[in-house]
Amino acid sequence: MSAIEALRHRDFALFFSAAAISNAGNWMQLVALPAILFEMTNSATWLGVSSMATLLPAVILTPYAGVLADRVSRRNILLSTQTVQMTVAFAMFFMYHLGHLTPGGIISLGFLAGCATGIQTSAWQSFVPLLVPQHLLLDAVQLNSAQYTLGRALGPAVAGVIVKLSGPGLALLVDALTYVLVLGALVLCHPRIGGGVRPTGKVWNIMRDGARYVWFHKPLRLATQIGFVGAFCGQAMQYMAPAISERVFHHESTDNAGLLVGLGAGAIMSWGFFVWTFDRIRRSTRVGTTLFLYTGSILVIGATGLYPVGVLGYMINGLAHLQLAMSLSTLMQGSVPDQVRGRSTSFYMLGLLAGIPSGAFVIGRVADAIGMRQALFLDAGLLAAFAVFLVFSGRLRLLDVEGILEEPEYTEELLNAPGLPS
Repeated sequence: MSAIEALRHRDFALFFSAAAISNAGNWMQLVALPAILFEMTNSATWLGVSSMATLLPAVILTPYAGVLADRVSRRNILLSTQTVQMTVAFAMFFMYHLGHLTPGGIISLGFLAGCATGIQTSAWQSFVPLLVPQHLLLDAVQLNSAQYTLGRALGPAVAGVIVKLSGPGLALLVDALTYVLVLGALVLCHPRIGGGVRPTGKVWNIMRDGARYVWFHKPLRLATQIGFVGAFCGQAMQYMAPAISERVFHHESTDNAGLLVGLGAGAIMSWGFFVWTFDRIRRSTRVGTTLFLYTGSILVIGATGLYPVGVLGYMINGLAHLQLAMSLSTLMQGSVPDQVRGRSTSFYMLGLLAGIPSGAFVIGRVADAIGMRQALFLDAGLLAAFAVFLVFSGRLRLLDVEGILEEPEYTEELLNAPGLPS
């Protein structure tokens, strides 16, 4: 398996291992905290509000963070943001342990963590390729997705056991402790210097240039749009898991752990399939198939009250998510030069970070109004319509681009076209 070659490089292997453990800790929190919030409020809308509080700051800050990632040390950015997130995680644990954690406290601390996430995301995505030689860039991107996948599988499984035996507090504590590993790895890593000229000038102008780069390259623009819709309709299922567990399958909200284990198991199988078929299946074919698979997973989740069928639906959801995420991320990372990678990635991540909370809020609000099953079926219908449009319009073929996309020439006609970043 060619992707494993990247693990022979000490810095990448060190960062990969620490990140995988920390990401598993984050998924433990994703099991424990929404379950705590749902037990406090018995409201799917509150789950949506929590996801918005956590991710909307990231939406606002991500474009600016893309500029930072192209101008200053990405490692220093990650050291700062990981420290903030660690502090928030410890605060969450101690407030819960002392009996002072409230819905408002969860929202407030989530907002602070979301600010750190917004600054961190572009730096993280563009930092990983600097830990390996240039020819292993895509291998590093694939393995970075793999560590998220590994955490997505292990985190909920471990959290489910911990929550059953010791309650959700211990899961929050383990999450906080895992940040120490990432901070240690960042201190020990020695990333190579990125190629290209670092951008100078006013931040707004640099952000605008990054937006133009993504806009004028149709493959990047389409990837961002697909990422948003996939996050809105598909990834929001992660945040709805406590409500789905209780209202669809009549289990405790903490049994969201089992659903998310299914999600992670599907993602692990999906990663192996992606690596095996990376050069054998066109990106357009993979993405089109995945969107319909995503739709099917949501229908399966809402179609029955049997919990094992729900786990199967989440497994299909994880399989679809991983295929879509890796297809789009390898496009975004592998087709742009290093000097604009931070900004280009930031606009793609902006689509994801905007899609997840808005999708969770809308689905939660609709579920509270007309029922969870009905909300899931409407969600699946929206995603199916989007997939049908992309497939039959032929737009997906834009994703089959290979190599580095050069900077386009911004003619006066292009720059004055309606609806473009100015």
